[in-house]
Amino acid sequence: PRHPYTQALLSAIPKLEDDRPNHIRLQGEVPTPVNLPSGCVFHGRCPYANERCRQEVPQLIATDGGAQVACHAVEEGRL
Repeated sequence: PRHPYTQALLSAIPKLEDDRPNHIRLQGEVPTPVNLPSGCVFHGRCPYANERCRQEVPQLIATDGGAQVACHAVEEGRL
């Protein structure tokens, strides 16, 4: 997966063969549906967010593997 939130979710899945889990811990607060932030709703918790993420809602783009992702960092090659 290319989106940072999906990567964090999947890193939380326990693995029997791994005695030292490598979970991605997200900082910040989850936005409420009543008061969504401008731009990408994930920018407050994303380690790759920049000014564009705070201003513009990302559009779905196709990745090399055929999946789709809505992420400026992926689109710009930062992730």
